[in-house]
Amino acid sequence: MDSIKRKVIFNKPGGTASKNAIMARLTLPPEYVKALGITPEDREVIITLDEGKIIIEKA
Repeated sequence: MDSIKRKVIFNKPGGTASKNAIMARLTLPPEYVKALGITPEDREVIITLDEGKIIIEKA
């Protein structure tokens, strides 16, 4: 299994979010997205938090 190190991007959401709300984003390498078969037309994923690990699977 390949591993890479990335930084999480934090920012404040707009709209009707509370004033203390924070949003976190993470970019995925294109080769990982392609390997999962994620496309602009079929982009739904399932995200699971399991024992300190985030698991991303194609829906």
